[in-house]
Amino acid sequence: MKKLSALLLLCFSAKLCAEGANQTSQSLNSEELQQIKKKYENCVFENGRIILNTSNLRDAMEYAPMACRKELLQAKKYLLESAFKLDVIDQLVSSIEEGVKIDLAGRLIIQLKADYKGK
Repeated sequence: MKKLSALLLLCFSAKLCAEGANQTSQSLNSEELQQIKKKYENCVFENGRIILNTSNLRDAMEYAPMACRKELLQAKKYLLESAFKLDVIDQLVSSIEEGVKIDLAGRLIIQLKADYKGK
């Protein structure tokens, strides 16, 4: 009887762990989080383009992400409602921010090349 109880408990625990991992994966791939990330990206790219037109690359790289920080914090707020630990959430948000900064640099350099060729 003890073996049966232990086996049932083990099966139940494994099922709960699998469901928790599935829920965590779903929260990272959720439509809501993807929309938040897209809104942040669009904000950074648009502000970066505007700043580059009136200033320089360094200013665009520094201030465009800062101007859109509110959108990035929406992603953190969303993730706080998930099963992630706080340090993991901070790493995920930093990863989103770094990825967008890398993409911003690429887009701004393409814009500078196009402007340079146009002169």
